[in-house]
Amino acid sequence: MTNIAPLAANDIAEVHNLVALYCLTTDNADADAFLQLRVDPAEFGGYDSGAFGSMKTWQEMLDFERHHVVPGGMANGKRHQAINLAIEPVSATEALVIHDLIVLEVAEAPRIVATGRYNRSVVVKTAHGWRFKRRTLEVDPGFFKLMQPS
Repeated sequence: MTNIAPLAANDIAEVHNLVALYCLTTDNADADAFLQLRVDPAEFGGYDSGAFGSMKTWQEMLDFERHHVVPGGMANGKRHQAINLAIEPVSATEALVIHDLIVLEVAEAPRIVATGRYNRSVVVKTAHGWRFKRRTLEVDPGFFKLMQPS
């Protein structure tokens, strides 16, 4: 454990809301709102995912998300659920966030289609509230088995 003071209750609530909005903006196919949950482009620290690649710039992330949520995109017709959320303060204006992700098919017969963990995402407090600076998604191995031809 660190000797960092815990975040204030309102900061914890804002970080929880940030994670929820991350899922909801994807589910609502709102790529512009999705990117507003991140720091400004100059501060963007990237997004890494074995399944979906690595985006080093804010623009790459926007382009990916716009493609990801359109009809035919992998997120279209899905519902993203964040669970087991843990927040580890680094300072009064920075924290690490860990949470599990469950992706549900909802446009067809409902079922779980993917699971993973966002591990040690960096969130920072900005003039506009808490924002993601960096995200890392570790997709669970079963997703890759699901993607293999039968």
